[in-house]
Amino acid sequence: MLKINFYIIGLLLLAQHCFAQLTANAGPDLLGCYNGSVTLGGSPSATGGTPPYKYLWQPSTFLNSATVANPVASGLSYDITYTLTVTDYDTTIVSNTMFINIDKIYTFGAGIDTGYCYGQMGGVQIGASNNNNAFHNFSWSPTNGLSNPNSPRPVASPSVTTVYTLTVSDNQCPDNVSMVRVTAFEPPYVNAGQDTTIDEGQTITLIGQGATTYWWQPDYNIKYITTSQPDVWPITTVVYNLYSVDQHGCYNSDDVTVTVKNGDLLFFYSAFTPNADGDNDVFYIGNIEKYPDNNLKIYNRYGKLIYSATNYNNSWDGTYLGNLLPTGTYFYILNDGKDTLHKGSVTILR
Repeated sequence: MLKINFYIIGLLLLAQHCFAQLTANAGPDLLGCYNGSVTLGGSPSATGGTPPYKYLWQPSTFLNSATVANPVASGLSYDITYTLTVTDYDTTIVSNTMFINIDKIYTFGAGIDTGYCYGQMGGVQIGASNNNNAFHNFSWSPTNGLSNPNSPRPVASPSVTTVYTLTVSDNQCPDNVSMVRVTAFEPPYVNAGQDTTIDEGQTITLIGQGATTYWWQPDYNIKYITTSQPDVWPITTVVYNLYSVDQHGCYNSDDVTVTVKNGDLLFFYSAFTPNADGDNDVFYIGNIEKYPDNNLKIYNRYGKLIYSATNYNNSWDGTYLGNLLPTGTYFYILNDGKDTLHKGSVTILR
C-alpha cells in the first residue's frame, strides 16, 4: 500500500511539472553606463512548459548573442527595450520585455568656453544647459570666482582668465570630467582723438578708435553719430564724449574738446551728394548766414549759368530747372555783399 502511494505522488508531481504554464523572464529593468555592459535575463529566463527552451532576443543590437538565456549587452550608447521570446518543446511561445536606461551622466558637461566683462558684469553662467543634480553630484575646481562649486550651473566671475574643471559622479558609472575656459575681458581701448581748435563755421572730422560700435554725445551739430569718424561743426566750444562697446559687450568712453574761435570766415564744402538721404544733400558754405547780402552764381564746365541766388542759405540741391544735374565739377562765384568775390569749384557726387 505504501509503495502505491509513493507512485501516485510521483505521478502527480510529474503532471504538475508537465502542465505548468510556460513563462519568460527577461529580467528586471537595468541602469546601464554609456559604453558599458550588462547581463540580460532572469534566473532562470524561462520556467514551466516543456523543456528544452529556445530563446530569441530582439533587437539584437549590442548583444553578444540573441539566442541564449542570458546574453551580455556591451558598448551601450542609448536607451533600449529588449523583448525575450521563449519557445518550448511543444512550440508554445511566450514573451517578456525589459528596459535598459543609460545613465545620463555622460550627457553632462562644463559647457562651451565663454567670457564676461570684468568689473562691468556680475559674471557668466557655466555648465551645460541640461546639467541637473537630481541623481548626480557636481564638483567644480578651482572654486575661486564661483557662486557655488557644487552647483550644476554656477555663475563664474573670475578676475583673470580661468579654466574650470567639472567632475560629475553618481557611484554608478565612471566619473565624467570636462573643462571650460572663462575669459575675464577688460574694457576696450577707446580714444576720442586729440583736442582741437577750429574757426566758427568750420567743419572737422573727429577720429575715434577702439571697440566695434560707437556713439557720440551730445547730439549737437554732428553727423554720423554712430561711426568712428563723425563730422562736427559746433559754433561754441563743445566736449564730445565717445561711448563704445566691443564684440564682447564691454564698454568704455573718452572725450575730446573742440574749441571754437569766433569769426566770420567762409568755409566752402568741396563736394556734396544730393541723393535725398538727408546727409550732405546741398552745397554748404559755413558762416554764410553772416553775409545776408550775398549773391551766389554757379556755372557748368561750359560756362553756362545753372544756378543763381541772392541771400543764399545753403539750399542748392544740385538741380537745374527741376532736373538732376549729372556727377561732375561745377564752378561758383560768391559775392559776399562786402565787396569780396570768392571763386572755386564744387563736385556733385551721385
